[in-house]
Amino acid sequence: MPVNKSAHDRYLIIDKCLQRRNRTWTIKDLLAAVEDEYREAGGDGVCERTLKGDLHHMKKLNGYNAPIKYSRRLGYHYTKPGFSIRNTPLTSADLLILHQSLHPLKALRGLGLADELNELIRRLEQHLPNSDEAAGPVLQLEAAPEYTGTEHLKRLYKAISEKTPLRIEYQPYRAPKARAEEVHPYLLKTFNGRWYLIAQNDAKGDQLQNYALDRIKDIDDSQIVFRPATVDFGAYFTSLIGVTIPQTSSCIETVRLRMSSGRAPYVLTKAIHPSQVVLSDTKAGLEIELRLIINQELKTNLLSYGPDLQVLAPDSLRHSLRKLLKKALTNYQ
Repeated sequence: MPVNKSAHDRYLIIDKCLQRRNRTWTIKDLLAAVEDEYREAGGDGVCERTLKGDLHHMKKLNGYNAPIKYSRRLGYHYTKPGFSIRNTPLTSADLLILHQSLHPLKALRGLGLADELNELIRRLEQHLPNSDEAAGPVLQLEAAPEYTGTEHLKRLYKAISEKTPLRIEYQPYRAPKARAEEVHPYLLKTFNGRWYLIAQNDAKGDQLQNYALDRIKDIDDSQIVFRPATVDFGAYFTSLIGVTIPQTSSCIETVRLRMSSGRAPYVLTKAIHPSQVVLSDTKAGLEIELRLIINQELKTNLLSYGPDLQVLAPDSLRHSLRKLLKKALTNYQ
């Protein structure tokens, strides 16, 4: 169980007392010391039962594993001279948590942070308990350690942090070869297992561009003057699924969808978009409304529902999906 701040403050007071080995600490002495300092710090005082509970917790292996003993001659004392809970930043419970955390951390090794992360993992593993409790992971995350383009992450992260413009060799998916582009890098973002660089390209106007890292062939410094971002990225993606804002239309639209009753529970428990609002939920199906920018990522998401979904509005989205579905149907004729 996590330790609350009040309990932690009491542990520090007890710890300070037990380090003073020139006097004998009875339970009443410790109680008086804790009450004096604890009240000065804004506490409400403690009872003897609470204090004994604190001593018990400090001695536990998943507490501080403090070597606290009691004898009539010495009272409460540390059996190990120089011991202090301040010198034990990691408890056994902390180590078990870290052990489990290392599994998803290791899954991130391929994201361009391998050297620093491997060293951190190595140092932590030196302190991990060898017990059955920490034998295997209880948390598993999807990762793409071999994903093309992650080798650029360090360079891009550094450029964004230091506000440095870049010259990238970029090959769009349908382009026969790469082309040079000078960009002002602002943000690294993941979507659907792929990394993207969000940047400004003066040659393409004011609208932000996104560059898939697996399509970046090379990166070099640029001599242009860096242009700071004027966008609040905390709000920029709130009306988007994915990373792409269409060049032709960037307005937020109202999208109405009807979902089959069989698929409805999935959409209710995992919304298509945070703006999702339920209009009706009956045996005939679920009707929902979204407020977002219509882009290719949204269309791909909606197509994934197959026959379970019908677009009710706007008409432009209905027509677009109808065209895509008709084209897909020709593959099975």
